[in-house]
Amino acid sequence: MDDDILNYYERELTFIREMGAEFAKKYPKIAGRLLLEPDKCEDPHTERLIEAVAFLSGRVHKKIDDDFPEITESLLQILYPHYISPIPSMSVVTFDPVSQSIPPNGYLIDRDTKLYSKPVHGVPCQFSTKYPVKLLPLEVISAGLADPRKPVRNAQQAIVIRLKTFNGLAFHQIGMESLRFYLHGSGQHVFHLHELLFNNVCHIECVSVNNEGRSEEVPLRPGDILPVGFSQNETLIPCQQRSFPGYLLLFEYFCFPEKFLFFDLKGLDRISRSGFGDTMDLWIYLDRGAKPNLLVNRETFRLNASPIVNLFTRVAEPIRASREKSEYLLIPDIRRPEATEVFSVDRVVSISSSSEQEKEYKPFYSIRHYLNDSSGHGKEAFWHSKRSPSGRKGDNGTDLYLSFADLDFRPADPGVEVVSVHVTCTNRDLPGRITFNDPSGDFETETAAPISSINCLIKPTPTRRPALGGALHWRLISHLSLNYLSLVDGGEEALKEILKLYDFDNSPATRQQINGIVSLQSEFVTKRIGHSFCRGVQVTISFDEEKFVGTGLFLFATVLEHFLGQYVSVNSFSQLIAQTIQRKERLKKWPPRNGNRILL
Repeated sequence: MDDDILNYYERELTFIREMGAEFAKKYPKIAGRLLLEPDKCEDPHTERLIEAVAFLSGRVHKKIDDDFPEITESLLQILYPHYISPIPSMSVVTFDPVSQSIPPNGYLIDRDTKLYSKPVHGVPCQFSTKYPVKLLPLEVISAGLADPRKPVRNAQQAIVIRLKTFNGLAFHQIGMESLRFYLHGSGQHVFHLHELLFNNVCHIECVSVNNEGRSEEVPLRPGDILPVGFSQNETLIPCQQRSFPGYLLLFEYFCFPEKFLFFDLKGLDRISRSGFGDTMDLWIYLDRGAKPNLLVNRETFRLNASPIVNLFTRVAEPIRASREKSEYLLIPDIRRPEATEVFSVDRVVSISSSSEQEKEYKPFYSIRHYLNDSSGHGKEAFWHSKRSPSGRKGDNGTDLYLSFADLDFRPADPGVEVVSVHVTCTNRDLPGRITFNDPSGDFETETAAPISSINCLIKPTPTRRPALGGALHWRLISHLSLNYLSLVDGGEEALKEILKLYDFDNSPATRQQINGIVSLQSEFVTKRIGHSFCRGVQVTISFDEEKFVGTGLFLFATVLEHFLGQYVSVNSFSQLIAQTIQRKERLKKWPPRNGNRILL
């Protein structure tokens, strides 16, 4: 039960006692029958009635102050369920391959592969991978900064990554089209390195010594370095088709920015036509020197890594339908209620004992309100859910209640004795207590794979719950009416207002990033796109770099660039120019974008 109800109860009880005193003064004869006195009540039955009325009145008062959360929660549940669902624990893991068991063409670990942590209070936490991982028979043996090995236009410095194959294989024998790296290390280093890789690369080349002992080069383009984490199939949280993808992008950035510290290096299939040996140096030339204290070593560029999230599906304990109950508590695991928390309801079904046919109930707040009954009167039962704080002592989690209603939102009978509910769950607060850096590995997988261990690179984040309610819910819904013009015309304050909705922890670091937006100007521009001209909006955002110490200004600007691109209409585009008040030159001018597509 919500602790706030106690304040409302005490307030109502005080009010009733004060009114009771006034009543006793005005009507002493009647008050005498009730044993009411100005400061007390002698009749225990009357006292219990007063306390019961105070409790009920307190609930009504709280409901009014909450601005009827059932309305706002139901609307958000349809459009943006991640606003009101628990924020699951997230981390990044790396798979250590068994060198003798990796085939030359590699071994693929699919997205959504299940991983299990070491038991926490006797319960292993279940995670799933969110990026596919292709294990290749090679490893990073060194990395660092160096002077350019040859004259390259505008090159001032270079990042050198040395790769070596397993078992003496030659690089042209490996089925390698691309490599995915994860930038691992402290924020002050990896975020600066991220900017260098995506904003300052002027040339790339792969260098190796062939069988004849001569140095051989394979050039790559700067555009062969591609960001990871921005496409629809790379989300950490389940994304619904009706949800605006730009908001989910902001949500995941503020919850777990490390998911964007991956990058792909494409074009490596050209190496198959070379005579490379078993060692290769990857030279990435930069047109800007790195900061003097930038730390780059073999641990910085991690292969075989993927973000993971503490989400898993299961069937909750069966619900025994009864006409005496209007709502049912969903219990994913009755044996360990402290180890599971419902993230979302996926399906509600029942099986008739007579026909043994499965019947699926549709959500009440949806567009799937077709009727299965021949009368067409709407006797069909639909389900809806309500999330409440847990009533268990010391539990910071939430509980989800399921109810059935007809199309008029009157309580309805599901028509069966037992209902099964398919849910997606988290392990409640257990992931925050996971210990990592175990020499034998931190996670295990239930499927056989040529790996020796699965190690955690980042301590799993604690499970969080958006502290949303009342007026803040209505603020969220007011943003549903925003379009691109209302956002850019509102200047930096309109953008900041949206970003503040994602400061779930009320974190000083997050607030500082948002306040790092100094100004936002926009103007309509016309550009040649292909063989025709297109009209779009060019947005210029100025940042204060001092607000991003230890965090990624360039990554933040990149996320905003993708976010603004999601807002534009079909026949238009957005183009972001990022600049800072500390630098004379621009931070970056991105090409025109429409949604996930870059328009050239």
